Amino acid sequence: MYPFTLPSGRTCAIRELTGVEEELLTNTRLLRTGTAINQILRNCLVQLDEKTELTPTDVLDLLDGDRHFLLIKLRQVSLGDEVSLSLVCPHPACQATNAIQVNLEDLPVTPYPPEREFTITLPGSGRTVRFGHLDGHKEVRLAALPDADMTHGMLIRILDIDGNAPNKKTVVEMSLKDRQALREAMKAVDGDIDTTVNTTCQRCGTPIKTKVEAHQDFFFPGSR
Repeated sequence: MYPFTLPSGRTCAIRELTGVEEELLTNTRLLRTGTAINQILRNCLVQLDEKTELTPTDVLDLLDGDRHFLLIKLRQVSLGDEVSLSLVCPHPACQATNAIQVNLEDLPVTPYPPEREFTITLPGSGRTVRFGHLDGHKEVRLAALPDADMTHGMLIRILDIDGNAPNKKTVVEMSLKDRQALREAMKAVDGDIDTTVNTTCQRCGTPIKTKVEAHQDFFFPGSR
């Protein structure tokens, strides 16, 4: 078992990935719906706080940043700290392949604040919005939407606007100033592990930005 403290402050212990989880990671349909990730977390979480017999609800109750943190740590304990990435330069006249190394132990972690509900007064309209964190339940609902977009991502976290239940029309009709302020307020209270990779092309100097887990080499090193 490998013990960790999650960005939310909860404690947990995980086991290494096996072939069972590898099969889930190659199932495109289950990955798209979120079923694969939920099953992997349930399989590999051997303890959450004091609880050792975990249910699907326990996994869905986890905050988004905790779930992301666990996936990174599962890769780390199963395959090691170092990840070798081959990044293609995005400049169309270059497209050189850049080999870089990322140490997962060095990725910064932002903890969640102790509160679980937050209030913002929008700068343009003066309306009061109460919102919470994204969790596994909300991720499943978003994955089930055929047209999930930025508005849905905000809407699903809103508890009420001026004390009234939110709807998509209300969020769509917000001014850009209010939408930006709401997004920034949500981001400011989110815990997570930052998997951003910033580098420059070794041939032409073009900036390259990506997420370490977005590459096949993350869970399947040397498979290409």
